[in-house]
Amino acid sequence: MSADRHIPGKLVKGVFQRALFADLSADLITALAAAGLDLSVPLHDAYPRTVWYRAIELTAASLFPDEAPDARLRRLGRHVIESLEARKLVKGPWLSMAKLMGPRRALSKAAELGAQYSPVRLDVREHHSKEVEVTVAEDQQPEFLAGLLEALVELLGGKVASVRVEAAGHGRAVMRASWR
Repeated sequence: MSADRHIPGKLVKGVFQRALFADLSADLITALAAAGLDLSVPLHDAYPRTVWYRAIELTAASLFPDEAPDARLRRLGRHVIESLEARKLVKGPWLSMAKLMGPRRALSKAAELGAQYSPVRLDVREHHSKEVEVTVAEDQQPEFLAGLLEALVELLGGKVASVRVEAAGHGRAVMRASWR
């Protein structure tokens, strides 16, 4: 697990107030507040990871109640990326350039740049032209991360993306992403 035990408020805001807010019921907003994420007030600069994990679990259970817990988390991960795209929150030259680069190169570049901005460290290793192994310095909720990655690969132009969680534990998760 990362030495930094907090999630930046900017990330929390991006996910819960920008990407997902339209999908959150009043009951879920109340449950999130009880878990430490009060969306009715200005957000903090950072949140404990435990608050983030609980908020993700509550949201997944609320939005996808008929799914098993791991399937809920994966669907929520996909839903976050799809919502960002549908609500035009991911746009402009970066997305156009990333699509031209393709998933493999764009993910590698994002991992390099993300080291400066993201609370979760990534290592992307190419296996084939349409397959990468992604090691994430985070072992909690790997199915949520897999859902994010799956939808991101598709957003970047990969057809029929598939992500398999190969291992999770000891502060990291290893996933294999492939596409056509």
